[in-house]
Amino acid sequence: MFGSKKTDEEKAAAKRQRQITAAAAAAGLTVMGGKFRAPNQDPIAIDGARITIERGEEAGKRVTATRVLLTGLFALALKKDMNQLFITIENSNQVMMCPVPAKKEGAARILATMVNGEATGVTKGE
Repeated sequence: MFGSKKTDEEKAAAKRQRQITAAAAAAGLTVMGGKFRAPNQDPIAIDGARITIERGEEAGKRVTATRVLLTGLFALALKKDMNQLFITIENSNQVMMCPVPAKKEGAARILATMVNGEATGVTKGE
């Protein structure tokens, strides 16, 4: 044979990776090589990531530490579009902020549940 047989754990990890990739695509995000990717931002590994979602009107009420990290002092001048969601992906010391159209809120919340559920030990009941 050309390779060894995959273990059940490897199969489960590959399946989870495919599901997260599909959910990210539905939300308008890109996943390649096990990492979330966005233009002009460093890629963030899926493993250990946490996702938060804010609506434009909620995010517009405050200047977040994430915005300051991403844009520096320009964060004070940035206006957020109220027809968008803002997905923040964090992993250890890395942060990525991605705008997503409000019409994709359902897909974004599914993605967040998939990523955060695994990270917090919440699993799908069998």
